[in-house]
Amino acid sequence: MKIVLTFATSILFTGCYSLSQGYGQIKLLMKQEAIEDVIKENKEPKERLSKLKCVQTILEFAKNDIGLAPGNSYQKYIALETPYVSWVVQAAQKRSLELKTWWFPFVGSQPYLGYFNKESALEKQKALIDEGYDTVSGGVTAFSLLGYYPDPLYSSIVDNSTIPQFIETIIHESLHRTIYIPNYYAFNENLADFVAKKSTVLFLKKYPEIGENPQFYENEFKKTQIAQKKFQEFLNKIKKDLEFFYAESSKNSDHESEKIFLAQREMMFNNIAEEYKKFMNGVELGTVYENSFKAGKINNALILSYSVYESKQEPFEIAFKNAGGDIKQLVKNLEFCFETSPRDEQELWQKVEQCKSSS
Repeated sequence: MKIVLTFATSILFTGCYSLSQGYGQIKLLMKQEAIEDVIKENKEPKERLSKLKCVQTILEFAKNDIGLAPGNSYQKYIALETPYVSWVVQAAQKRSLELKTWWFPFVGSQPYLGYFNKESALEKQKALIDEGYDTVSGGVTAFSLLGYYPDPLYSSIVDNSTIPQFIETIIHESLHRTIYIPNYYAFNENLADFVAKKSTVLFLKKYPEIGENPQFYENEFKKTQIAQKKFQEFLNKIKKDLEFFYAESSKNSDHESEKIFLAQREMMFNNIAEEYKKFMNGVELGTVYENSFKAGKINNALILSYSVYESKQEPFEIAFKNAGGDIKQLVKNLEFCFETSPRDEQELWQKVEQCKSSS
């Protein structure tokens, strides 16, 4: 599964982590060039240039047709020497479905740590494993500075995407710059995913000269939506099963033995891998959900990492209907409804579902 994470600006971090991440960010920013110059001077291969030439059109669409606020982002370009701009590590408790979070100023609690160096990420992952956590790690093609500084465009975004995916990523990250609620990462990511996918369909219909078949993308989008809905059902099912298992485990004296507990838990994970293909019944084939649960690769961190992105699409569908099926109106409504921060997560999702026009 492709995971695109919001990565808090390193200047906001504290301690040794702050210093290393700040240095990594500065090194990157020193490499940035104006996209206009890169195009004029043909500094990049044809495949990269074809996408770079679309950037201004995408940004104008995001601003005028969707109501986003990209600001001065994506005016600069950074050619990386690696396929990813950063690497992230997530961790979860072994005996409960609980993600470990880290708190940062301005952005609040986040369920991951990001590193500009892969080795540093793997080192942190090992340390978390040694502390007794389940972990998952992976490369990231894009992150947002959340409006504090203009976002550059990284070659990792260009190289790891088709034209529709490229459009989707820029809109996704631009949404973070427009609406972002500290501490509610599931809300932020689900909203960005929802708006970006809907908007990409609209963009391709408006600009057929981009060279992609909008009908093909829309068909693929609908196919992915069907798979996504089934995936969400499966995800909710296994989370309930695991929550029951962990609750019963706390009463089981045999599970005081870590070895016995982990062996039985692994049996559950293997069953999840077997059940997944049967439950999805082929709708996952050819989508990002095809290889989501593989035997030997499942743990609490993986399951919860999926939950951040896949668990809360339905509330936005309700809000979208309340906006008359108009994506720009949806963004406008949500900006109005979240002028004041919610007291808790329950109030947040109630606000989403009840959010209507401010006029």
